[in-house]
Amino acid sequence: MSIVAGTIAVIQDGMPYYLVVNNDNHYDFFTAKMHAHEGDTALGALLAAMEPHFVIDDLRLDELTSVTINDKLSSLFVFTTTDFAEVQLDSTNFEFVQASGLHSLLETVDMGTAPQLL
Repeated sequence: MSIVAGTIAVIQDGMPYYLVVNNDNHYDFFTAKMHAHEGDTALGALLAAMEPHFVIDDLRLDELTSVTINDKLSSLFVFTTTDFAEVQLDSTNFEFVQASGLHSLLETVDMGTAPQLL
């Protein structure tokens, strides 16, 4: 099963924050299962999964890299938003966390590997 991941990056008071899913104080990137969006590209599958939770028209693709999820390499799409004040976190599991609080999660990002564009 292929998984694709995404986050929204914002800068507040000069510090970077990333959208994560809080699973009992364990942070993960937002993910989508590719088989659930058959026929879509990795980006299309991610946007389809994000659409019920966020206004995707306000998102801009900023970076594409790779991340290790469950010991497998996956694509990680990093978005910025045109209006951070408009980002509504409809789930108590979504939150923006300062990068300094995401050391273990950010260590799973592999900047030296080309993303999988399946």
